[in-house]
Amino acid sequence: MTRRQFAVGAAAAALAFGKTQPSVGCQANGFVLKPGDFPALLAAAGKMKLLGYAGFECNIRFVKNQFFHAAAARGAIEQVGLEFLGGHMSMADATPEIFLGLASLGAHWAVVSSSGPWQSAELDSLAKTCSNAGLKFAYHNHNPEFAGHNGVMEQLVRGTNPKLVNFLLDAGHGYLGGGDPAEFMRRHSERIVGCHLKTFNGSSSASQVPLGEGRFGFEELAAAIRDAGWTGWLIDEEGGGPVAPGTDALGPDRDYIRRVFGA
Repeated sequence: MTRRQFAVGAAAAALAFGKTQPSVGCQANGFVLKPGDFPALLAAAGKMKLLGYAGFECNIRFVKNQFFHAAAARGAIEQVGLEFLGGHMSMADATPEIFLGLASLGAHWAVVSSSGPWQSAELDSLAKTCSNAGLKFAYHNHNPEFAGHNGVMEQLVRGTNPKLVNFLLDAGHGYLGGGDPAEFMRRHSERIVGCHLKTFNGSSSASQVPLGEGRFGFEELAAAIRDAGWTGWLIDEEGGGPVAPGTDALGPDRDYIRRVFGA
C-alpha cells in the first residue's frame, strides 16, 4: 500500500466513524504549576476546557505522584471532561513504571524526547515496553531533528518499527530548526499521533509569541493535514514565565486554530 492509498483509506475510515478533522488539545506548560500539585493541574485542565480545548498533555512531574492511587486520580481527570492525551518525559525517565503509571491514569500515549544521539534501536525497545503497558509511544522532536531538510526525523522514520514508534510532531521546533513540518506531515501522517503548535518572533525558543504573531504560521501544515485526511490531535503549546505569553495566549490561540485548521 502506498502512502497516498493509506491517506485516502484513513480519510474514508474517519468519515465512516464521523471524525473528519483533527481534535484540539492543550499542553499545560503555559500554566505556573508546581511539580506534584495535582489539584492545580486539574484546575488548569478546567480552564482549558472553558477555552474550547478537548484534551490536555503535561510533563510527568505533574502526575507521577498519583500513580499509587490511580483510580481516584483517573476519576478526577474524567470529571474535568478532557481527554488525558499523554505525559511528556526525557528518555532517562522512560521506564516501565512510568509507562504503567500513565496507562493507569488513562493516558493515550507516552511522549519521549531526546537531545541526541538518536538511536532507532533504543526507540524501538522503549516503544515495545510502552506498548506492553497499554500505551502508544510517541517520539517528540526539538529543533535539531529537523535540520538538514528534516534529516534526523526521516532517519528515525526509516529506522524504527512503524507498528511501535509514533511521532508527536512539534511543528514549532521543526520550523525553528529550519525544516519543513508540512512536508513531514504529507509523507508520514500515518505515524503522527499529535502535533504541537507554537511560533516565535526570533531565532530562539526564548522568543515565543502567540499563534499568528510569529515569523512563521501554519497554513502550509493545515493544507498538508487536509490533503492527508489526518485526524489526530493538534496541541497548543505555550511556554511559561516572563519570556513567553503563557495562559493569556490560550484563548486567542484557540481562535487561530479554528481559523487556520478549521478544528
